[in-house]
Amino acid sequence: MENVFVLGVDNALEAEARIERLVIEHQAKLARYVRRFVNDREAALDLTQDVFFAAYRMLKADPSRPLTAGWLYKTATNHAISLLRKNKRRGPTVPLEELGSSFRLDERSAESLDLQRALDALPSEQLACVMLTTYAGYSSAEAALILGSSSEAVRQRVCRATRTMRAALGATA
Repeated sequence: MENVFVLGVDNALEAEARIERLVIEHQAKLARYVRRFVNDREAALDLTQDVFFAAYRMLKADPSRPLTAGWLYKTATNHAISLLRKNKRRGPTVPLEELGSSFRLDERSAESLDLQRALDALPSEQLACVMLTTYAGYSSAEAALILGSSSEAVRQRVCRATRTMRAALGATA
């Protein structure tokens, strides 16, 4: 019985060491990815932490299990889509422009807001494909593995998303 307890402690220590390396290597990029996805800094940080906690739980159970950046991004994408769906059920949030007169819109922030609105208008499947291929830098084949679809489906969704975004951005110009 004593060996089981020691084995459990070793598993926890090994999991903690691997998670620490993953956090150091991927936290900033993953948080930026999720922030673009959900358009909320605090929610993005919370989701990123949730992803690493899920990885920790998985590694604590089986320290020999391989854990890749693709797994982190797929888990982050799934968490972000779940949050977006949950927020959609709750109803719309107050637009940024209505938060108060202290918000100064210069040309650059206006472009950023337009881009974020165009991203927000995309269906979650298209948004995931755009974020993985354009922002995170994955190929269509890699994004397809992460999302569990075909690379052709990813390319088609990116193409449709690009057309939708061009139309949305052209309308604001």
